[in-house]
Parts: sequence; structure tokens; C-alpha cells
Amino acid sequence: MKCMILMALTVTLVVADERPAIPARLTMPEALEITLRSSASLRRAEAQLRQSEGQSMQLRSGLLPQVSIGASDALQAVNLKTMGLDFPGLPSRVGPFQTVDARAYLTQNVFQWQAVERNRAGRAQWEASAAQRNNVREMVTLQVATGFAQALRAQSSSARLSEQVQLARQLVSITEERLRAGVASELEVKRSRQQMNNLEQSWIESRNSLTTAKLQLAHLMHAQVSASFELVDDSTPDADPPDAAGALAESMDARADYRAAQSQLRAAEHNLKSVKAQRYPVIQFQAGYGQSGRKPFENLNTFHIRGVLQMPVFTGGRIAGEQTEAEGKVEEARAALDEIRSQVGTEVLSGLSALQSAREQTRVAQSTVGLAKDELSLALERFTSGVADNTEVVNAQDRLSRAEDNLVRAEYQTGIARAQMRRATGAAQ
Repeated sequence: MKCMILMALTVTLVVADERPAIPARLTMPEALEITLRSSASLRRAEAQLRQSEGQSMQLRSGLLPQVSIGASDALQAVNLKTMGLDFPGLPSRVGPFQTVDARAYLTQNVFQWQAVERNRAGRAQWEASAAQRNNVREMVTLQVATGFAQALRAQSSSARLSEQVQLARQLVSITEERLRAGVASELEVKRSRQQMNNLEQSWIESRNSLTTAKLQLAHLMHAQVSASFELVDDSTPDADPPDAAGALAESMDARADYRAAQSQLRAAEHNLKSVKAQRYPVIQFQAGYGQSGRKPFENLNTFHIRGVLQMPVFTGGRIAGEQTEAEGKVEEARAALDEIRSQVGTEVLSGLSALQSAREQTRVAQSTVGLAKDELSLALERFTSGVADNTEVVNAQDRLSRAEDNLVRAEYQTGIARAQMRRATGAAQ
């Protein structure tokens, strides 16, 4: 039992080691590169694309000649009466005798419109799978970008709280010195210590949130699960967002899920045409050439050439039923395309609104942080000069904490809005 457990742990460690490691300083492009190399969702999409490619090749084979070879060597006895040969003096049984035959066969559909439409449907289905694979890439990119933004928010919040804790400790030290000098009260000392404890508690919580966010990001990246890395924000300010009409037109051309839905509709339409084409005649050419005889080295060259014409007359409602089913699939694909078109428009317009709002919030929050820092500096100056007690400093520090928290949240919302806007316009990759 212990050996089995050790073997299971060994296999688990080996599988874990196969996952890529996260660098000590992780940027967003590096996170995406690691994810796109190891994502299980993307591997499934690639496998489905290969399946679709194989199905398309099978359907295309119906348009191409089919060549095969065959050989036989038989020993047989024949009852001539079963062939209608029943004459006086003629024996009923002939044989046993040997027959040898070896030849090549050729079959080619000269006209079969059903095969043409099925081939077109298979090609459209492959295009849909390729677009769906790209859509999975975009969704994976959006998930990683969201996880990166969440971890970056936790890291920024933890760093800012660390600075505020250091400032609170300095305030406690200054207040205690003033108490020993007789120019501050015990109340002020307790007030500053309470402020320091509150900030330290928030800092401890933020460090735990940062660890959790990093681990979740590592999970999304399908990398080795670790929190021992630092996030690096190397994003550059975006250009002004496009107008709504331009963004909508761009997204309809670029969105992979929309292109996949278009291909699905084309595949359904070609499938409907292939069902209808079953009513058309089928013309087939068949040929065979080889040797036959009674012994392997005493054969004669023989061949056959045959033209075949087939056309269904009565199928018991089978074709009508298949046509009804295919028409339903066309309507389903058309409804799905309309739904995605509406979804794309909604995502683009809401993305533009969210990005503009997040930028404005960031601008206001940056201004508020600047004002809060100035207020804290003035309050510290008044406190150290003995003009006021530390109440103003504690209040100013509270306002600075809220302002910095608002700035971190606004920057996080900006990152999320940027990622969602890229997804909405089909530029997430």
C-alpha cells in the first residue's frame, strides 16, 4: 500500500514538473505566452480542429477516384443445373478446378451533386472549427488578463498599505517622543497606535489576498503552482478608443466567435443542399483490368468497363425527413448568428462605456491621492510644530488610505475594461 502511494506521489510530481515555471518577474506578455503553450482548453480546441480536418478529408474523398487491387485463388466445383445448363449427356457437376484472378479496380463518380455539397459543408465546418479555436484563444487570453489584473491590484494594494504602515509607525514613534517630552497626551499615543494596528491588520489581509491571487493566476496559466514571483505592469497608455460605429464594424470582421457562427450557417446550408441533391441522378464509372485463368502462370488479360446510372424513385419519406431536419438546423444556425451579432454589439458598446468610465475614475483618483498626500504632509507639519494634536494626522492618513484604495480599484477597473474591450473587438490575442 505504501509503495502504491509513493508511486502515485511520484507520478503527480512528474506531471507537476512538466508544467512551465513562472519567472521571478512576470509581465503580462510572458503570462500569455506561458498560458497559450500549456492551456488545456486550447489543446482541446486544437484536437477538435484536427477532427474537423479529418472529417473534411473524408467528405472530399467522395469527389476523387477510388482505386483498389484484389487477387483470389479458388478451388471449386460447380453445379451446372444451377446455371440453367441441363442437357442430356451433360454432366451436372463440373470440377473441382482451380481459378486465379488478379486485377485493379477503378470507381469514379462522374456526377453526384450530393458529394459536392457535402464536401462544401465539410470545408465550412472546418472553417468554423478553426475560428472556434481562435475564439478559445481569445477567451483564455481574457481569463489570464483578468487574473493578472486581479493579482496586480492585490500587489499594488499590499505595497500601498505597507507604505502606510511605515508611516503609522513613524507617527507612533513621534507621538511617544512628544509624550516623553510632556507635549503630548496618552490619548494621542493610543490613537496613533490604534491607527497603526488597523493598518497592519489591513496589510496582513492584503498579503494573503495577494498570495491567493497569484496562486489563482498560476492555475489559470497552467504553470507550476507558486506565489513566489512579482508582477510587473508594463502596460502603456492606450490610444483614444474608436468611435462606436468604427468599433462595431471592426468587431464584426475580427470576432472569432462571429466568424465561427457564419461558417456554421454556411455548413448547415450546404448540408441542406446535399440532402436535396439525393433526388438527383448519380452517374458512376466503373472499370477493372487484370488477369484470370486456371493457373497463376496461364492467365489471360481481361477487363470490364461499366457505366452506372442511379436515381431514387421512392424512399419512404426518408429524404423528406432529412430535409426537414436540415432546414431546422439552418434556422438554428441563423438564430445563433443573430444572437452573437447582438452580443458583439452589446459587448462593444458596454466596453467603450466601461473603458471611458474607468479612465475618468483613474484621473479623479490620482488627483485625490495627490490632495490627500498634501493634506497629510501639512497635518504632520502642524503636529510636529505643536500647533495641533495628532487627530489631524490620523484623519489625513485615513483619507489617504481611502484615496489610494480608490486609485488601486480604478486602475484595476481600467485593466479589466481594456481586456474586455480587446475581447469585444476581436483583438484579445
